[in-house]
Amino acid sequence: MRRSEIDAIIDETIEIFAAHGAVLPPFAHWTPEEWRAKGEATRIMRRRFLGWNVVAFEPGRFERSGIVVFTTRMGDHRMLASGHGRLYGEKLILVRDRQRVPYHFHKVKTEDFFNRGGGTLEIDLLRIGADGGIDDTPFLIDRDGLLAEARSGETLRLAPGEGVTLDPGIAHAFRAEGGDTVCGEISLVNDDATDNYFVPALPTLPPIEEDVPARRLVVADYPGL
Repeated sequence: MRRSEIDAIIDETIEIFAAHGAVLPPFAHWTPEEWRAKGEATRIMRRRFLGWNVVAFEPGRFERSGIVVFTTRMGDHRMLASGHGRLYGEKLILVRDRQRVPYHFHKVKTEDFFNRGGGTLEIDLLRIGADGGIDDTPFLIDRDGLLAEARSGETLRLAPGEGVTLDPGIAHAFRAEGGDTVCGEISLVNDDATDNYFVPALPTLPPIEEDVPARRLVVADYPGL
């Protein structure tokens, strides 16, 4: 993606979040100069990838297959075995109208995913078996505290205010229908670099095309600080 495109997408996302009452923390608005000036004080934030992530899963087709994620909190996944500390994470997500995120699953992370406002969030489900293939055995999902049976190939439709708990091994693809949709995620702490498995696997995404100076940083920029 071009840097100018990323900056414009973040600007639009901030406006849409605000329209739905999603107020972002101050660091959502820091400039690259502010990040650099704070230096070592942001070490934990950068290590845990707090902040913006703008992804086009199909290069050049962000409007069709992409996502904007703002991570507000993330603990240290290395502490999971201890059972102590901040063992959770929180994200705000914008899915634009008819935009789709491809199938992916997690081996460790359990997540609550919910529609905070806008259109309808449609989630396609696949259960991944121990052999890595699709398992057609029925399974239970938690929809706002009520258990329901689901099968691979089923589509959930979440209206604003509704949510679902997605367990490890349940692959999910999601899209917005009927308008841009603000989503929330509260999950077990995780490492996005090692616990995101796409079905099928995604090719390596190209680096950002630096056509203009950045006005805001995304998590891919943090190693260069």
